[in-house]
Amino acid sequence: MSTPHQVFVLGPDDIEADGGLERAQPVGWRFLLESGGNVIAGAEVSETPERTFPPSFYRSSSVGATATAIKAARALPQLEAAGFDLRLLRIPELYQMALWLHSPHTDLLIPLAPSPIGNEGKITPPSVFFRELIAAAREYRARRVPSPGDGPRTPQPPADRNRNPGLPGH
Repeated sequence: MSTPHQVFVLGPDDIEADGGLERAQPVGWRFLLESGGNVIAGAEVSETPERTFPPSFYRSSSVGATATAIKAARALPQLEAAGFDLRLLRIPELYQMALWLHSPHTDLLIPLAPSPIGNEGKITPPSVFFRELIAAAREYRARRVPSPGDGPRTPQPPADRNRNPGLPGH
């Protein structure tokens, strides 16, 4: 099993508001499971302030992409000397994941493949990462279907409770 890394989530609204990494919310911990020196799966423990959920196990392309990014990051001597914490950043609505290298002095991101902004596997400063994602966040907002909590809706007539939609003429 690999070193656990904390998982954080951001939404498109956070990106559009130029909130950056400060708005990322912790949601759990992730582990990479290894066999014979190869990463074969991921395990994630989700947390809320009220409870911790049992781990879920999965295989996906993000597992291999994370392992590759971790190896690349660990090979850089300046990162080891700086004492970075390993984190995972998810932006689910934009299909973006990134390895997040966090230290008290700086943050770096490594977008994981596939990435809507490119730069997969490359160390990317947060300013560049978010500048690229702003367009994707705006596109997401433009095509998003409004939810009931988004504002006033046109009133709908009450349903006819005597009508049986399964029968013709009813």
